[in-house]
Amino acid sequence: MARVEAVVVCLLIVAMDVAAGVLGIHAEKAQNQGRHLKILFIECRQPVRQAYKLGIAAAAVLAASHAIANIIGGCACACCCGGDPHRRPSPNRQMASFALVLSWMVLVVGLALLILGALPNSKKKLAECGVMRHQFLSIGGVLCFVHALFCLVYFVSAHAAAREDARGSKAVGVHT
Repeated sequence: MARVEAVVVCLLIVAMDVAAGVLGIHAEKAQNQGRHLKILFIECRQPVRQAYKLGIAAAAVLAASHAIANIIGGCACACCCGGDPHRRPSPNRQMASFALVLSWMVLVVGLALLILGALPNSKKKLAECGVMRHQFLSIGGVLCFVHALFCLVYFVSAHAAAREDARGSKAVGVHT
């Protein structure tokens, strides 16, 4: 993949994660505009349909961004397991593997928070009472920004490792 294409993919991934983060934060703002009553740890909230729509949209964009980063970034196994088993992986492969694992962890937590924050707003009841779920949507939105960082590191490192492999293959081919 050419460098220009890699830059375009990186910008796409970052733009999608930023959009998901903004949607999550706006979902939290919309949810806070609804009526609510709090007594100790129990809270009664009026569902806000707009918060539901924004939260689910944020989760969908976050998942799509992660899928694009993983599909175009290459196979995870190639980043950590490729090459000679007796040779230590390159720093780019190690960084790609580390960033990939962290991006998956941030994805799981971010998606869970966005969905858990959005679901109570899907109902059309007057109010629902339960344990407080403060800031789930906004924390999920912030995790979208963190996800952008790890996906960017993963994609750049995986791309650099692939270039190293390509150069290594050409060098081996010349000597034989």
